[in-house]
Amino acid sequence: ERLVGEGPMRQLERLVLLNLTDTKWREHLYEMDYLREGINLRAMGQRDPLAEWQREGFDMFEAMMGSIRDNFVQYVSRLEVVSEEPMPAAPRGLTYSAAEDPVQGSGALAAAAAGFDGEQAALEAFEPEVTQQPVRVEKVPGRNDPCWCGSGKKFKKCHGQEA
Repeated sequence: ERLVGEGPMRQLERLVLLNLTDTKWREHLYEMDYLREGINLRAMGQRDPLAEWQREGFDMFEAMMGSIRDNFVQYVSRLEVVSEEPMPAAPRGLTYSAAEDPVQGSGALAAAAAGFDGEQAALEAFEPEVTQQPVRVEKVPGRNDPCWCGSGKKFKKCHGQEA
């Protein structure tokens, strides 16, 4: 806390606690589903399944809360502060020509630096192609329509039986 400061430390603690709570809560819900599958077997042992569900669910919840507390203390105590080292300054006496300068030079970097032209071109290149469905020329007769062969029978009684 001395190295980082009070504000960032509280933010880190909040982040760790939220992540831990989320993970442990999901595990708890999976365990409760597992408990629900087997709780009716308690009735065979002359025990009320509802009372057993409540008791064991509460015990599991208490165990989850204790696990969150223990893991939170472990994570916070093991936090290491890593400071980012600044980039070394460019050596003095070096100059860049316009062709080597990424902002002023030509090419894709210059186009991207000039504005949205490069982004628009990139977006247009990745647009999905629209594929057209083939147009069906023949009309498929319905089951109760007259058969196409001209027999006068319904399609389902004539050529529809072959399909």
